[in-house]
Amino acid sequence: MNDQTKKITYTALMMALTFVMTSLVKIPIPNGYIHLGDGAVLLSAYILGPWGGLIAAGIGSASADYFGGYGAYVLPTFIAKGAMAFIFGYLMKRFPAKNILFFLFPAIIAMIAVYYVSEVIMYGSLMGPLLNVPFNALQGVVGVVIVTILHKPLERFRLKPIKL
Repeated sequence: MNDQTKKITYTALMMALTFVMTSLVKIPIPNGYIHLGDGAVLLSAYILGPWGGLIAAGIGSASADYFGGYGAYVLPTFIAKGAMAFIFGYLMKRFPAKNILFFLFPAIIAMIAVYYVSEVIMYGSLMGPLLNVPFNALQGVVGVVIVTILHKPLERFRLKPIKL
């Protein structure tokens, strides 16, 4: 299998995995739900790199919101999860010698910030969206646990990083 075919195939698989992990377990919170999809978002970046991770995570997560009845969150989710995957993938590629845990938290902070700003715009309140910040952080930490457990077994599926 050539590199281009492998990249397209892995991107489609990670998009589907992100969709399934986001849709499978939903724990309702005031303005949405908590799910396991952040693990797949981070694994997408780990396997595909920043751009492939952005595409797979963004489309997979936004699709889960769309088909799950959260249409208002499709664009914020695409931006938040895409940014999360891109930041994690970019930092991993830029600093390959570092432990991946160093790169997870800036990605989670970006996701939380995008959702907060999006909800401020949607609801017209600075205080109301603060309610979801701890839930988004918890969801990100669950994603960290998932990627920490699975990144070593899935290391052989990583695409070759391109030099920056």
